Amino acid sequence: MAHIFNECQNYGFEILDDGIYNNNGVKLGQVGCTDGNWWVKRGCSGQQQYSNSVFDAVRSLSMVDTVPHAEAPDCEELLDRPFEMLTALDWEMLREYAPVTESRELVAA
Repeated sequence: MAHIFNECQNYGFEILDDGIYNNNGVKLGQVGCTDGNWWVKRGCSGQQQYSNSVFDAVRSLSMVDTVPHAEAPDCEELLDRPFEMLTALDWEMLREYAPVTESRELVAA
């Protein structure tokens, strides 16, 4: 908990019983460590993603978009980034990514 608290202080986040909040009182998610493995739950999704460190986990919460109508990050954009710029969470998002393929019907003329 001390590691999480210290990282949250670096970003000005507040830790409450049910999660980590920004300075506007918006819940960003949760960070924890189970059996030596760091994880993060971004927003209210409840989906746990593993992280390389407490630093990466809390940093990922700093990137949570708190605007209600905001869209999820664009995986197509992540595909264009150099490998060394991708975070553990970016890789996790890309692992779950399935491109949408267009199906075209042939119409007889």
